[in-house]
Amino acid sequence: MSPPDESHANSVEDPELRASFVRLYRTRENHQWAEPTSPPPDPPLPAKIIQFPLFPDSTRPVSNAMARSALFSCIQGKDRRFIKDVFLATVEGQDIRFTGEQLNQDDHDLLMQLVFMAQYKPLGSSIVVPAYGILQALGRQCGGKQYRELRDDIARLAASTVIIRDTVTAREKFSHRLIAGVTQDEKSHYWIYQLDPDLRSLYGEMSHTLIDWEQRLALKGKDLARWLQLYIRSHAKPYAVKVATLRDLSGSRAKALKNFRARLRVALNDLVTIGELVCWEIQPHDLLLVDRGPAVSGSQRRHLGRNREHGLRAAGSR
Repeated sequence: MSPPDESHANSVEDPELRASFVRLYRTRENHQWAEPTSPPPDPPLPAKIIQFPLFPDSTRPVSNAMARSALFSCIQGKDRRFIKDVFLATVEGQDIRFTGEQLNQDDHDLLMQLVFMAQYKPLGSSIVVPAYGILQALGRQCGGKQYRELRDDIARLAASTVIIRDTVTAREKFSHRLIAGVTQDEKSHYWIYQLDPDLRSLYGEMSHTLIDWEQRLALKGKDLARWLQLYIRSHAKPYAVKVATLRDLSGSRAKALKNFRARLRVALNDLVTIGELVCWEIQPHDLLLVDRGPAVSGSQRRHLGRNREHGLRAAGSR
């Protein structure tokens, strides 16, 4: 599949959004991502240094707000569309608005990897990494085609604007581009990128989940299974959910629910195969219930512990 080019941008109906993407692809094709070997000076950092928490090497972090929505859908690359300021399907309690070329699970893997690589430096400062290092971490080959695809993927994230709003507090959690700035040295293939400090709010102790990266890579090419992995893992204790709800949240293009249900069964079996699930069942009223087994992340264990403690206190007060 060939990467999107200027002809894709010309198919966008909105004049303003079309012009934005035309500039993006012309910049890419003219190789203006290149820069001198030395990275540019970092922008002034805030008085308070903001960093991601540290993540174990065998894991990658996912924002729960992103995992429980159609922001990174289960569509294939050939099915991407350009959209402007559209509300995406998400769970109750938050709104997500998006402008850009639709993102999928490959894009989510890339974002998780870029966040992982940025954990040791203050947010807003430059992260310098070799292109082959990103490709290897993503389980991709390191040929010319893969380098070009990586450039397209990074450009897509850099051009995407996301607004995540907490509808309970009426407060915006994040309202920026997923990659605040990025350039590449064409000779060395090193990427230099910056992440917005506001991204930190989506990776707090109770707002992010650690994903087993080896299991994640084992699902390569299985788009719905990858989306389900993040959605299910982001809940400390999975609960029954309607199949129709999963179709909406995953961004599936299946119009008939029976077609999505068939794909869902295959994806769930894929999760059982890699050890992500012990078993699953679609119950009466089309409710999916999964058994993930005893393994939970540290933050989820603390969350469950607080719930148990609260329940004991409540029981003792009666």
